[in-house]
Amino acid sequence: MTDKRVVIITGSARGIGAATMKTFALHGYATVGLDILPEGEGIADEILKEAGEAVFMLCDVADEEQVARCIAQVGEKYGRVDALVNNAGVVLVKPFDQITWEEFQRTLNINLGGHFLLCKYVLPYMKKQKSGAIVNMGSVSGHVGQMDHVMYGATKGAIIAMTRALAWELAPYNIRVNSISPGSVDTPMLRGDIDLESKRSGVPFEVVKKEREAEQAFKRWADPLEIAEPIYFLASEGASFVTGSDWLVDCGWVAK
Repeated sequence: MTDKRVVIITGSARGIGAATMKTFALHGYATVGLDILPEGEGIADEILKEAGEAVFMLCDVADEEQVARCIAQVGEKYGRVDALVNNAGVVLVKPFDQITWEEFQRTLNINLGGHFLLCKYVLPYMKKQKSGAIVNMGSVSGHVGQMDHVMYGATKGAIIAMTRALAWELAPYNIRVNSISPGSVDTPMLRGDIDLESKRSGVPFEVVKKEREAEQAFKRWADPLEIAEPIYFLASEGASFVTGSDWLVDCGWVAK
């Protein structure tokens, strides 16, 4: 048990998830990171070295048994969950008619299914407390059409729609649900996305990178911390009257 607020963050091993772990820890939360990548242990260790509180658990968010087990362990250790950040996801960059059924299912199961499972198993704690905040990971791809991103965009659009409906369903329990839709963020996932695009098109990596940077008004990618801070705000009491919203943190991309 702990007197601290408890947050669960998926996809915590790197990129936005790792930055979000560190941000919540700086604000005094007990942080629980879930990821399939064992590097997440290193992020938890960094937080512990700075006198923060952190736990890391290996977890595939698309595996119900693993999710149920991890959330049960969090419940046993802390007895509460104050915030959930559904950050884990995969990108699929491929022409629509070349996407296999297996790739379709994998993208859907991880991106949308992961959000479903984490919410399903965390909600009993939040409902009992009659408080909590959930921040789901949308994307600018859920707002605009992008070449070769049909399935990725479809899952992100679904997450945004799920957020709105769930916010109304959980309002009687004083649980807030919002989503955040970043533009391009300098993460290993985005760099892998650019690498695939570069290899498929024959255009050098740096050229493709500059094209993608130009989609932001400031002509650069976001640092993961620039997404982590808005995530924290949406989960904090500073956003106590905000629910059912999708926050575009896209450097003006959709406004163009």
